[in-house]
Amino acid sequence: MRDRAAARVVAVRARLLEHPRWRWMALMVVASGMMLSVVNVSIVNIALPAMAEDLGVDVPAISWVVTGFLVTQATLLALAGRAGDLYGRRRVFVIGVLVLSGASVLCALAWSAPSLVAFRILQAVGACAMAPTAYAYAAELFGPRERGVALGVMGGVLGLAPVLSLNVAGVLVGTLGWRSVFWFSPVMGAVVLAGAALVLVEVRPRDADRRFDLPGAALAALGLFALLVALSRGEAWGWTSPRVLGAAALGVAALAAFAWQESRAPSPMIDLRLLRRRSLATANLAAMASSAALFGVLILLPFYLTAVLGFTAVQLAIGITPIAACFMLVAPLAGRSIARFGSERLATAGFVVSAAGAVAMAATAGAQHYALLLPGIVLFGVGLAVSTSPITMTAIHDVPATRLGVASALPNISRYTGGALGAALLGAVLHANLTPGLDRALGRVAPAGRDLVAGGFRSALLLAAAFLVLAALAASRMPRLDAGAPRTAAPAADTAIDAPLAR
Repeated sequence: MRDRAAARVVAVRARLLEHPRWRWMALMVVASGMMLSVVNVSIVNIALPAMAEDLGVDVPAISWVVTGFLVTQATLLALAGRAGDLYGRRRVFVIGVLVLSGASVLCALAWSAPSLVAFRILQAVGACAMAPTAYAYAAELFGPRERGVALGVMGGVLGLAPVLSLNVAGVLVGTLGWRSVFWFSPVMGAVVLAGAALVLVEVRPRDADRRFDLPGAALAALGLFALLVALSRGEAWGWTSPRVLGAAALGVAALAAFAWQESRAPSPMIDLRLLRRRSLATANLAAMASSAALFGVLILLPFYLTAVLGFTAVQLAIGITPIAACFMLVAPLAGRSIARFGSERLATAGFVVSAAGAVAMAATAGAQHYALLLPGIVLFGVGLAVSTSPITMTAIHDVPATRLGVASALPNISRYTGGALGAALLGAVLHANLTPGLDRALGRVAPAGRDLVAGGFRSALLLAAAFLVLAALAASRMPRLDAGAPRTAAPAADTAIDAPLAR
């Protein structure tokens, strides 16, 4: 019976791999895996007020449920990208899905805020394998004319992730409680694993150097983790406290040691020479600054809608949906428009529009009416959706195929690093405007305290707008892509795609 079932699977896989649309099927599988990782960033946003109330912690403490995930992603993405370069991207991708799904079950069973944060960090360990794999597959399986469309499709799928996660979370939190949001990932993970088994082939760059830079990986992880811990916990611990200053000093020292290690390592984890490329440097700065705004707003907006406008969990999901819907609808169109308008113009315009949306939200926050807030929310989402594909395509368009795993991880490292920074700083701005005790009761704020929350939210939005202006300045310095003559090494010359049925 088992042999017969296995034979059927092999036969189905063979037919799918011969299908003329096979590359697009493979793209959708890896993009769905990346969507799963993004879902696990945003699905908890709706549940944050309920988590804080149930576990008895304040805003800075509960925000670590998101920040811990982002910090871990930032520290391990390059490691996962290099592992895919060396050991095969399909293998790393599948392991990542398994780890994330198992950790999600543990999150649902968490008994305290520290245990929940610990299991969220384990989730991120699995999630970090997915984005480098997806972008590397897109670059290797598609030619220059189709690559922009492929990246735009991934941008649309990523836009679907927040829509899906926010609406699912709203229903689950409103009916079954916040723990139920973590049971979504094991179910979706099983679907992604089935797709990987049927349509993914192993993509293994022909890189003769199989050594792994373990000292560099350890120093990068230690440096980023310590530095981001200091930034994210500065408000809670005190910016001049020994713990914050010690963590910051440790982070700076470890990152300096990492740079020294990479400059002398025979096989560095991250080839620092890649950062000399204008395309990669400017795209990474833009990704970091824009993500600081996006993740910061997505964490604080649920608290504002709950505390000031009195939204329920379901209303909260609907209220945040326009941002994600903009990504789903606009990102694919932006990917197809890169060749026509230029990546630098498209990204710069997008960030300017998004900054205008943040300012519009800040101007209407005091009025405490969602209808007045909505135009700013839409502008904020549209602008960021327009800029996603140009930033990603610029970052990887002239990188050798043997380094695509690491290079495609760098924009995501920047995004998650910026996201952790934005969550910490915007959360600190909100927290600084609240009276003692109010930050523990944002799900049930009395009318007298709503002006304080609205004022803090307004200040945080202005900081988000400043981050977006920085992103626009960086994007304006990006080189214009020549879609007809990309400089990325052809995949056929540098990568080996294993025989599909050999595995």
